[in-house]
Amino acid sequence: LLNKSESPRQELEKVVATRLDKNLDCSSVESVFMDFTASIRTLMIIGRSAGDVSYDDFVVWEPHMFLHPGRNEWQPNLINTVFPPPSFLDTVKLPQSFTAANLEKIGGIRVIWTNNLADHLLLRDDDTKVMLFHHVSALHLLSYSSLRMTLQDLADETVRTIALLIPPSLGAASLWFKQQQQKHCLDSGAGICDRLNSSERQIDKFHYWRERLVLLKRSYDDAEPKSLSQLWWDDRKKTQWFTFWVAVLVFVMTVFFGVIQSVASIVQAWASVRSLRAGD
Repeated sequence: LLNKSESPRQELEKVVATRLDKNLDCSSVESVFMDFTASIRTLMIIGRSAGDVSYDDFVVWEPHMFLHPGRNEWQPNLINTVFPPPSFLDTVKLPQSFTAANLEKIGGIRVIWTNNLADHLLLRDDDTKVMLFHHVSALHLLSYSSLRMTLQDLADETVRTIALLIPPSLGAASLWFKQQQQKHCLDSGAGICDRLNSSERQIDKFHYWRERLVLLKRSYDDAEPKSLSQLWWDDRKKTQWFTFWVAVLVFVMTVFFGVIQSVASIVQAWASVRSLRAGD
């Protein structure tokens, strides 16, 4: 019904109502059924239900909305409402070092895993946390089974964002992801997506996730190291990194040799005093 219909939600609910038991409270059953079915279809939590947790506003499928773009792109639909066209066309570089592991290790941005596609790549808590969707197997299923090009494109692009942030290591999942997987029971497919080449990492290759990627990259670039470990791993500005650690090395060596020289002087003075006493 959701795949083939070109009707808004209110029209679909009428169709559902004709197939329900007349003794049921159709208004509530229709609403729950539509939200549940659309959630499975789009991998998003749609509607406000008890126990649902979303770091973003709840996704609401309004009665006048279509689920996805129909023949006329101008028609109000849920997919374009959740994933609107980018409001700015800023260009940022997405180097190989822009990974989820480095977001935590260098940028101090903690990764929070989510089951809600609508929360993917959202920054939270004053840009100290980022949400990551990990159900790659479900995205592949959505891409292969969908009769809607929009959902196929969305699923494919989401997989590419996961491949960008969680690149495999020599064809296998990275050590960082293996640790995360054991801790959070993640989809193993998220760690073995095909690695993106330099052309595929260009920001203009992303449509649905472009704005969130730009904001995430800005937060990562603006993050300043707050510990020695972050300073050690932070080689985003290689010249500054090299200069800083050379200065640290020079300082440590100066202190080290200064201590040695002081100790040698003390030992020499002590030996001189002892020899004078022995001579007396």
